[in-house]
Amino acid sequence: MELHELQMLEGLRAFLTSDSADCFLESEEAWQKLWNLCMEQKVLPMVLDVLIPAAAKKDRMPTGLPMVRVHVLQSTAAQLQKTHAFLTLYETLCSHGFRPLVVKGILCRELYPKPDLRPSADEDLLVSADEMPAILKILREKGLTIENEDDEQVVSCRDEKTGLYLELHRSLFSRSSRAYGDLNGLFSQVFARSVAVKVGESEIHTLHPEDHFLYLILHSFKHFLHSGFGIRQVCDICLFAQTYSQDIEWETVGQSLESARADIFGANLLEIGRRYLGFHPYPQRVQNWLSGKRDWLDCDDLLADLLAGGIYGGNREERRHSSRITLNAAANREESGKDYRLLRTIFPRKEELISVYPYLDKHGWLLPAAWGQRILAYARKGGGSAGAKESIDIGERRVALMKKYRVIR
Repeated sequence: MELHELQMLEGLRAFLTSDSADCFLESEEAWQKLWNLCMEQKVLPMVLDVLIPAAAKKDRMPTGLPMVRVHVLQSTAAQLQKTHAFLTLYETLCSHGFRPLVVKGILCRELYPKPDLRPSADEDLLVSADEMPAILKILREKGLTIENEDDEQVVSCRDEKTGLYLELHRSLFSRSSRAYGDLNGLFSQVFARSVAVKVGESEIHTLHPEDHFLYLILHSFKHFLHSGFGIRQVCDICLFAQTYSQDIEWETVGQSLESARADIFGANLLEIGRRYLGFHPYPQRVQNWLSGKRDWLDCDDLLADLLAGGIYGGNREERRHSSRITLNAAANREESGKDYRLLRTIFPRKEELISVYPYLDKHGWLLPAAWGQRILAYARKGGGSAGAKESIDIGERRVALMKKYRVIR
């Protein structure tokens, strides 16, 4: 691991535990690498909060700090505005008798020592089918722009004035995904089991803590099967385990994760928190669950993967394209040999391409044309043979990681 990566983890550890940080970067180049990594991982405000006093104490203030500080101040101010806009809008929905369930986002931010330094790109709501039309009508009346209303999974809504971006989910996972669509079955009772929590002066309806914790892990798992996820999701999960351990039936969660082949994966996320982010000791219930996985706790490769890929593994075109390999490996766990994966990467099924080439919905016989169109589009974007080879190499390395954590055999 490089020095700037260790410095970011040290900054996060200090921020999450309300401790002082050790500053060990010296060169301007190393500081610039740190800023770039923190911005890529969307954790810059948190890390900067503890590193400024640490750097000042050692007289190591980098010359580029003023510009970075302006970025952080703008980010924090924008987050405050979006949080206020969201709570106001949510209260409006509740006043009309609706109870969409808030997931991630604002509820994860509330777990942090300084919530507004943990930015969110959007706020996620799980909306029942019968409430969706009326909720969209209210959002339009409030001036939000509705996008992709007919999407089978997520309807996006944007408030141009405040910068608030909402994602209204019809289900927690895309039902059409062959790799993880069946995970929805683990959440069939979330509305019946929902709870209300206070955020400031507002009441928010959300998943039961046990369901929410399971979802946070499986949401990261979904992104792991695509092209990856970032360190901030690990912070959310570890904070949630720390805060709500008494409300979680760990045996039940463990059984659900095992059914998804995500139990070793989930345990190693918590191990990253224990080893690098200051989460030790965990509450006894968490420790007990982890002790049953101790033979599989080896988180360094997983940590390296999530630091390399950005917030959702999409920091490079080649990495995004590699997701075809990992998704095919997960969807075809009994037929996940290298030759099979490469074949499915180059020539995906019709169902996997309809969202990009809608004409396949009614004209499936044009699938070979779509394959050719896709290959040409990739070449025009600069992928070429070198880019394709790198995508395959990344995909195969990540398949090896999936095997290590027993996602596939």
